[in-house]
Amino acid sequence: HIYITACGTSWHAAQIGSYILESVLKKPVKVEYASEFRYRNKHINSDSLIIAISQSGETADTLSAIKKAKELGALTLGIVNVVGSSIARETDCGIYMHAGPEIGVASTKAFTSQVMILSLLGNYLGQKFEYEKTTKIISDIKKIPNAIEELLKLSDKILDIAKVYSNAANFLYLGRGYQFPVALEGALKLKEISYIHAEGYPAAEMKHGPIALID
Repeated sequence: HIYITACGTSWHAAQIGSYILESVLKKPVKVEYASEFRYRNKHINSDSLIIAISQSGETADTLSAIKKAKELGALTLGIVNVVGSSIARETDCGIYMHAGPEIGVASTKAFTSQVMILSLLGNYLGQKFEYEKTTKIISDIKKIPNAIEELLKLSDKILDIAKVYSNAANFLYLGRGYQFPVALEGALKLKEISYIHAEGYPAAEMKHGPIALID
């Protein structure tokens, strides 16, 4: 059994990570909010892997989830940014992000780093199952810096778009597959930075309620 537990932005990264791990390992990967984790998952045992994700490494709910998992005999793996943090010490093993300190309210580089680390972890674990797929993932990862450079060239166009929609009171972010957790994260960022109501939805769910909010 593989579980990923986290809160907020880290939970969104965990969702993407679950898609990646499932695709290469051919095993179900369950993602749970750390705050809910302690009340569920009675099937955790010594055959379970619990991956806990936290930028600060001090998230109280995630720490509680780790302690519960260890009590049930599970192997715990932490993905944290702050070296020597509580989660880094509590988990059996782990991966440091080394993304540098988060200065602002919104976690940005931590989210990017978490997704990248989960991609690499999935790639590493999946090499003996999906060698061709993992080789392509590595090839795609190498293209990311150039893609980011091209995206940054669009700053002026993005600013123009922001001005057009700056007076909107509600935003709906839609995504499918890997992009659904990205939609959730985009909505969270808008709420955190702009104090504007925003929600993320799977694209096909648009017609099941959210469409009533459009005006």
